[in-house]
Amino acid sequence: MKITLLILSLLGCPPADLEYEDSDVVPPIEEFVPTEFGVIETDDCDQKAIGSSVCDIVLYDQNNDVWRLYDLKGKVIILDFSTAWCGPCQSAGMYTQKIQDDYGDDIVFATFLIEGFTYGITPTEEEMNSWVTDHVVTTAPILYASRDYVMDQEGITGYLVGGFPTYVFLDKDLKIHIGAVGFNEQYVRDTIDELL
Repeated sequence: MKITLLILSLLGCPPADLEYEDSDVVPPIEEFVPTEFGVIETDDCDQKAIGSSVCDIVLYDQNNDVWRLYDLKGKVIILDFSTAWCGPCQSAGMYTQKIQDDYGDDIVFATFLIEGFTYGITPTEEEMNSWVTDHVVTTAPILYASRDYVMDQEGITGYLVGGFPTYVFLDKDLKIHIGAVGFNEQYVRDTIDELL
């Protein structure tokens, strides 16, 4: 009997299907593995007007974790399109973590760092780390982005960014509530309050 058990254990057995009878035990969640990055067009996204549904966005964040917009449904989301070379973006970035902290899990204040310190060049890892450190960001996502990934180059799916910083406010159903070029802390807070 011991020899049979030893042989079976060495050969291995196929994994058994687990049944979860205990309501406190949660089955494992299937991890999302991206096949593409940037703005991802879906059947129901439009992004052309106030009230329209946005397309999904998949990017890496400052921790090199995959960040997916559609995972955030049910929260108020602020999309901040900024560059490291932009002085007003640098000033506005100082408020990101404070606003995220003040509203907690009810919102996500996500910064899309489109370019580093050189116009037209995507941010390097060093520039991303500098942004996070200089702006004392701890939980607000800072995303590796680029013009190709998130800006509307051909009028199809990307975001229309008229200047830096540009903010797009999404409601809990991932619909565009309003957009704004330039930063005003009170305006951002008032808009968040409207959406909560």
